[in-house]
Amino acid sequence: MMLSTVTDCSRAVHPFAPASTSARGRSGSFLRFGAPRFNEDFIRVHRCDDHGVTHDLSLYYRIYHPSLMNSQESPPLIVLHGGPSLPSSYLYPIVQHMPTSRSIIFYDQIGCGQSSQPADEQLYSIEKAVSDLKELVRSLGINKFHILGHSFGGVVAYEYAKSSLEDDNEQHQNCLSLTLSNTPANMVLSHEESGRLVQSINEEFMLENSTAVLPVSRIVNDRFRKRHECRTENAPEPLVTAIQSRGVTFGPEAVRDYIAFPPAHLHSSSPRSVNAPNKLMPPVLLIRGEHDFVTEECIKGWRKIFTTDTTRGYREEVLNNCAHYCHLESPQGFGELIKNHCFINDY
Repeated sequence: MMLSTVTDCSRAVHPFAPASTSARGRSGSFLRFGAPRFNEDFIRVHRCDDHGVTHDLSLYYRIYHPSLMNSQESPPLIVLHGGPSLPSSYLYPIVQHMPTSRSIIFYDQIGCGQSSQPADEQLYSIEKAVSDLKELVRSLGINKFHILGHSFGGVVAYEYAKSSLEDDNEQHQNCLSLTLSNTPANMVLSHEESGRLVQSINEEFMLENSTAVLPVSRIVNDRFRKRHECRTENAPEPLVTAIQSRGVTFGPEAVRDYIAFPPAHLHSSSPRSVNAPNKLMPPVLLIRGEHDFVTEECIKGWRKIFTTDTTRGYREEVLNNCAHYCHLESPQGFGELIKNHCFINDY
């Protein structure tokens, strides 16, 4: 059953910015704003190119509240960044609005941040990103966990859950809940909707007959950012920093044809009772900003998947006056949604 609600949010810029650190495999801490300590390290992942050659790559991860990794009461939350190519640092502010009783794991997907950034395009795909996540879970030895994916990270999170289910991998039973934040079910439609919104702003600008000195494209892009990407007066520092350091090989154009489909064995309209309970997707929370360029049309595909017989539970939340980066536009409201979704599905 789907529940859709609208939550009001503030437009204040979040003050929490990612700190820089060169420590590898050691603990570190943010000294400003009383931010929590973290551990960071690398795991090795392997990707094959089209010629069957295996490449050994490094995948960077960071764990907040690492001493609680094996907590039975509050299993860890794994957070997947978007892009593809944005490093995970723009999501670190989430930690400030989550309870200190839960470990939170971030990692840079291959191709960005502190992880390996091979130039060979053959080494990139959604399937390879899913395999990396499985390896991270295995390497960290996590028995139970929640997953939050933002934007493209939600695609990887969903495909991970679906793949584990289809492969009868025991990891699918370990995933307690799934949150998709600002994630389109259809990338083609998302690009079309973005183009439509840009065109609307462009036409609006032409009607105004503005005498602004700035180039038209710059004015249109700035209005698009403030309306449909991040509705803060100034772009938050964590987002600016992430964009400036984004990877260059595996970008949005590489996944623009993606369309989400249900797990293969649940593709039919058979009654829920036919499917064994442990063959269902975990409870799903879908979050979207009211003004997101991932519009209402872009998420209809998720409803078709999650409101049939594929999922243990599904609900939607729309954050009022937010766009694509809800965790920066309404940090407290976003944090409450994630905290509650994890809490009610901890067991």
